[in-house]
Amino acid sequence: MSPIRLVLFLATLALASACGTRFTCDAKSCPTGCCNASSGRCEVGNTAEQCGANGATCSACSAGQQCSAGACAANGGTGGGSATGGGAAGGGATAGGSSAGGGTAQATTSFYRDVLPITQVRCAGCHRMGGIGPFPLETYAQAKPMAAAMKDAVVAKRMPPWMPDNSCGGPFVDDRTLSQAQIDTLAKWADEGAPEGNPADAPAPPGPVGQLPRVDATLTMTEAYTPSATLNDDYRCFLIDPALSGNRFVTGYDIQPGVAAEVHHVIVYIVDRNAARTKDMNEAGPGWTCFGDSGLQSPGPIGAWAPGTGAVIFPSNTGIQLTANQVLAMQIHYNTNNGVRQPDQTAIRIMYSAPGASPTAAYLLPLVADGFAIPPNATNYSYSETFPNPTRALTIRVWGLMPHMHTLGKRITIKGPADACLVDIPRWDFHWQQQYFRMTPFSIPPSGSLTMSCTWDNPTTRTVRWGEGTNDEMCFAYVYATL
Repeated sequence: MSPIRLVLFLATLALASACGTRFTCDAKSCPTGCCNASSGRCEVGNTAEQCGANGATCSACSAGQQCSAGACAANGGTGGGSATGGGAAGGGATAGGSSAGGGTAQATTSFYRDVLPITQVRCAGCHRMGGIGPFPLETYAQAKPMAAAMKDAVVAKRMPPWMPDNSCGGPFVDDRTLSQAQIDTLAKWADEGAPEGNPADAPAPPGPVGQLPRVDATLTMTEAYTPSATLNDDYRCFLIDPALSGNRFVTGYDIQPGVAAEVHHVIVYIVDRNAARTKDMNEAGPGWTCFGDSGLQSPGPIGAWAPGTGAVIFPSNTGIQLTANQVLAMQIHYNTNNGVRQPDQTAIRIMYSAPGASPTAAYLLPLVADGFAIPPNATNYSYSETFPNPTRALTIRVWGLMPHMHTLGKRITIKGPADACLVDIPRWDFHWQQQYFRMTPFSIPPSGSLTMSCTWDNPTTRTVRWGEGTNDEMCFAYVYATL
């Protein structure tokens, strides 16, 4: 990619500054859970401190009660919590019940009643069979031996991974942040020996978490490719043909790296079929060399993958259009610093809009801040760049952002005018990258600008600049926007 300040995918589409106030929910604006009137945020219901049905205002349960099926009920009462555990005469306390001697026993936690409602929503996107988590947490048998590790991870707030500062730009869709009450519940469950409880207390499955709700096409590299034996950073593009008979809108995707240990990142560009075939035929072996971008004219990508990215579902009634004469150029950056060089066949699962639907066309716009030079042994070196709206004529609706740096990155922030914060990743972690979508878009006026700032530590003895290699750095973001 030749260094540029801002690339427009359409001549009529421009990127500009953010305006407006922070989102404040109401009883109708929360797609799931309930609206916390005190914070103005949508939160997941069905927990002890957030009790409410979809679209409702969150209400806390009083002492001695728990939230079950969106209603507050006495512990062990009609809210669906069944007594489990001992229950024998002589003072044995039951889970959520009372002792036979008449004294009230402190309620215990159980997997089905207390833990599963949390892990289904906050953990199962990664910790499921076939997910990117190192172990699944879908069943009691899977979760019990991991109880101590779960406690350690959530108390230290390493898990679930959620990188944005929630005071900036949010609330974001699918926020995985745990409340303190949820952390306390998981810790208490581990301390009590991870009791199972009554399977009848299990909540209904929430549907696919961290997955596409529907897969309309699975497109795989037609031939496996083994990264270069001489290059540690090998950029290669592969022609992926959706074979469409007419125009379709991509409304979600899930990129599946074949060999995750060598795939640094993936970008899937829209390109012309004939041009891509010619490019592919002109170079021996699968695909073609493509540093920076696809090497072909493109209206832009449909999506990208980096470590930590799961399935991406675009905001409702929006999508990126593909025409019948277009194919995909899947650019894969292979990094083999760790010595892994294995045949790779990366794939992409695609969800299209329903037949007859007319989503609003969306675009992934890149912000490229490439003018930095990080000195040797520098700490907290920062660089900022501002991106004005070139058209000065159109208002853009921004739904989400995907920030990107390499391994020296420390912090990345994108702001609008008057320091309106859109996204802030205060503790950058290369291994947890994703797109962050707002529940409602924010408008960017024609005369404004966006400012992106990046901060790095450089423990090396060399000056580090923008570059495609893993040992180089980037200050970059994709912006998902509509008119």
